[in-house]
Amino acid sequence: MSERGQYRRGEHPVSLANLQRGGGRPAQPGDQRRLVHGGRSELLVRNVEAEVRELMDALGDAAPVRDPDGSLPVADLVAVERTARLLKRYRHLEQWLDLHGVLDERTGDVKPAAELAARTGESLARALDQLGMTPTSRAKLGLDLARTHDVALQWSQRTEQETLDG
Repeated sequence: MSERGQYRRGEHPVSLANLQRGGGRPAQPGDQRRLVHGGRSELLVRNVEAEVRELMDALGDAAPVRDPDGSLPVADLVAVERTARLLKRYRHLEQWLDLHGVLDERTGDVKPAAELAARTGESLARALDQLGMTPTSRAKLGLDLARTHDVALQWSQRTEQETLDG
């Protein structure tokens, strides 16, 4: 027995609790043990089809290049899906960073999640660019959306008139 108490070093029931899974007690709601951003997590990409589908629909509706029937070109479906997945990951990372900060409070270093969010954001920007969904990419593609809309409207009106004429 030591001078400090009845237990010798390492014999107290909770002396090694920090080395046991869960610190010697079951996890409690709100615990943040082993809190990570999840940006590389397999859980992030499991069962996301509904969310990815919703993002794909929104991106597909916003895409400036259309088939003659007004739908998204089939050739763009994979690019839209990839962009939707990147957008989902980017939003997840940014939400985590909003809650937990960009810098490690102890060291002042940039958190790995912030670096991953930056790389994901760059990939997302490139994916949006490839779909013509940024002002710069639309200009490079020669798409003036207002002009395109006007041309489509004129073409539609001319086709209607030709049909009426005979």
